Amino acid sequence: MLDILLISSDDGRAGRIATLVAQENSGHRLRTIRAGAARLAEYRESVQQAELLIIDDVHLQQRDLAAVETIVASAPRLSCLLVTPSLSQEWLVAAMRVGVRHVLSWPIDEAAFAAELSLIGEKKAAGTGRESRMVSFLSPRGGSGTTLITVNLAYALACERGKRTLVVDLSRQFSDAHLMLADRPPAATLVDLCAQVDRLDGAFFDACAMHVHPNLDVLAGASDPVKAADIRATQVERILSLVTPRYDAVLVDLGRFVDPISMLALDRSTDIGVVLRQNIPHLHTGRRLVDILRELGYPASKLRVVLNEYDKGASVDIATLTNALGVRVAHRLPRDDKHACQAIEQGAPLLEVARSSALAQGIDALVDLLWPKPAEASTSVLSRLFASKPAAAPMRALKTES
Repeated sequence: MLDILLISSDDGRAGRIATLVAQENSGHRLRTIRAGAARLAEYRESVQQAELLIIDDVHLQQRDLAAVETIVASAPRLSCLLVTPSLSQEWLVAAMRVGVRHVLSWPIDEAAFAAELSLIGEKKAAGTGRESRMVSFLSPRGGSGTTLITVNLAYALACERGKRTLVVDLSRQFSDAHLMLADRPPAATLVDLCAQVDRLDGAFFDACAMHVHPNLDVLAGASDPVKAADIRATQVERILSLVTPRYDAVLVDLGRFVDPISMLALDRSTDIGVVLRQNIPHLHTGRRLVDILRELGYPASKLRVVLNEYDKGASVDIATLTNALGVRVAHRLPRDDKHACQAIEQGAPLLEVARSSALAQGIDALVDLLWPKPAEASTSVLSRLFASKPAAAPMRALKTES
């Protein structure tokens, strides 16, 4: 059951929405206020008491979205469904920039409305289930290493930390994350799962996912970018709502995409890994990517800049990157062409191919950064006082910055 507040400027449309709410679930509580989006601030107290805010303004203009942004920011756990004049890319991006993740156009499609309410209800229910963390990786340019980092981080979490882990390949241009973990084709891909999303439940997902390790599953991405164009945000949202509570860690490879679909993963992510390299193109596009993520409401504290193929002598050094991005480099992965190519060619994780390599150690350090181990408490004060001093640890081949 959802506590819903409807702000509508038209009695007829408000009545239609109320009917749709009752059809979807008669247990929902619905309160209606006759007003336009520009007057949202007057009803702040009512909004903060709701779980879902539906905004339906006959005369909605993009300039009115400033009021929507203010009210959404004041209630971080509030879901917001916006009824817009159209579902154009311009309107979708404008809505996403102010923090709205559910958008429909008028006249409202009955099935689409029911799907949105169902997904919002699933998100609410998922919040009470198993604690899970999602981390998404993306880059402003192709060939940056987001896939290599994602799959090897997932393998380390599954094998060394014993965490039940899922890799979701949301890169929709010739996705190949599964090829770095297994030498067999997937039973199904993201495209297949979206096409049959009405059948989706735990058993169906298990039949579609690749099981590459007792603790590691992979949802293979679209191998055909033309078919990937048929994927809808509501379908991906339903998949993420189902799988997130089932795993300790969900790692998402977004490739180069920042759009309404990839934002579904970004919204759920506790950390967003921005993968860059030390060159001028990455400097410029990386700065633009960080700016876009900030404009979309993702705080700098959530961003983790991962510098791949770190070169101490590169002309674009750490200080230059930090000044340009306005975000510190969180982690550096050393350049290790030999072992990276070896792992990719064999379709096997670095931990299996070259466990002692600098790059594998760098992945281990990234695990420690994103999933810090709990400090081990000493048994007593006396044990701390009289414990023998450990030998100095050897210097690691790489460092991290927080």
